[in-house]
Amino acid sequence: MKKGLYSIGGIIILLIAAFIFVLVPALAGGAGQNRLPAYGSYDGVPVKFEEGTEFYSLANQAVQRMEQQGYSFSGQYASFFYSMAFSQAFNQVVGPMALRDMTNKSGWLAPDTAVDRALINQYYNESGEFSQALYNATPDDAKRKNQEQVVSALTAGRSYEDLFGSFSTFGNKKLYGLKTSSAEIEFIRKMGSEAHEFEYAAFSMKTYPEDKTKEFGKSHADKLAKYDLAVITVNDEAKAKDVLKRISNAEITFEDAVTSYSTKTSGDSESGKISANRQYQIAGLLKDKEKVSEITSLAKDALSSPIELNVGWGVFKCLGEKSEPDFDNADDLKAATNYIFSNEKGIVQDYYTARANDFIAAVATMGYNDACAKFAIEKKTTPSFALNWNNTTLVGKSNVEDKPELKGALTNEGFLKAAFKLGQGEVSDPIILSSSDSVLVLRCTGINEAGTSVEDAERLIAPEIAEADAVVVNSAIQNSPKIKSNSAEFMAVFTGEKQ
Repeated sequence: MKKGLYSIGGIIILLIAAFIFVLVPALAGGAGQNRLPAYGSYDGVPVKFEEGTEFYSLANQAVQRMEQQGYSFSGQYASFFYSMAFSQAFNQVVGPMALRDMTNKSGWLAPDTAVDRALINQYYNESGEFSQALYNATPDDAKRKNQEQVVSALTAGRSYEDLFGSFSTFGNKKLYGLKTSSAEIEFIRKMGSEAHEFEYAAFSMKTYPEDKTKEFGKSHADKLAKYDLAVITVNDEAKAKDVLKRISNAEITFEDAVTSYSTKTSGDSESGKISANRQYQIAGLLKDKEKVSEITSLAKDALSSPIELNVGWGVFKCLGEKSEPDFDNADDLKAATNYIFSNEKGIVQDYYTARANDFIAAVATMGYNDACAKFAIEKKTTPSFALNWNNTTLVGKSNVEDKPELKGALTNEGFLKAAFKLGQGEVSDPIILSSSDSVLVLRCTGINEAGTSVEDAERLIAPEIAEADAVVVNSAIQNSPKIKSNSAEFMAVFTGEKQ
């Protein structure tokens, strides 16, 4: 399979191939003298980065492969790239562990004949023939290890084949694995058998009129006023009270408290000064928004009481006077726009929905093309596409979302319902598509037969269903509660950040 863990052939190669590694120097020295913790575990069995382990080998393989692809393990992103390599290796280890666990619980044991057939391949000579001399020259401990690897591969492979099928077939059907019924194939075929195409007008909400923004800003000037403030942030109330007490008793200055005690989750790391300093932004930091009045009413140089934030606690200091907004000023106008789109987007949607309704009324009297001309809107068209949530390949992918105004359309239930209930020639009501900041009016221009024919359905759709099944099963395996990751602590020790 292209997606998921790997094919049964990949598992066999992964687990029984004779690995020959030259340790990447950067990886060898990464942990210094520290003893590395386990990277993670499966069902309590630790996965350790120790020489001779599968994880060790696969991690080195991943690093070598990434270096060949141009990744640098000596530059500023080295830690990130190492993290990628270890994560890939860990997934390659715990996947087969999960499959072996499934097989072992079933009571299945690898037949001796199957083990022998797999083992003999490791003693072939360059001519592809079994070599008794090569077998005799192999140390007994290496033979035992080869046998263990083969049994491990076959055990994992048994459950893999039961889930996904094997390379062996009966006729044109895979042996084992999840099967696809003819009814399921026909159901999915019919989902893509009818394609619709549309012309549409798109009202961009990003062009909300400046005069409307100014009008709104003036009526909400208090929320857009700027305050000159600094803050010390700490993890709990007791610490906030202690810091405030020390400042009030002149044991430490506010500025020194910022550098010595603040977690710096808000404010400048040196001074604590808040840059997102409009009233609504300050309120956004607080767990209780009503507490903003205590902060905005502070006199110059005054300190607030400890105030609970969304994250931790804060002590605020007023550094200067309040600044009233002037919406002829570009910065204040931009702030009003940002506030509208982050907190009051409904008024923008209402404005353009009203515009779209006016457009629909014009379409009824003068036709779609003339209405577009009247409203100075470019008429655009979609390709023909089927009703296909999330653009899955099962039904047939389309390039509808390549058009900026239709970004996110195929995961928007409102859009799909409005579009596919239209008969040919019918015009939709306004459709709000927040993912593209657009309000759309569609007109259905065609309903056509599409998709896969009955004759081709099994050949084309069955593999797509199998692929989708594999993704689901693989996801379930990788998200098993038996899989535990300790990657953060492991990487901290490996990179030397934790001694």
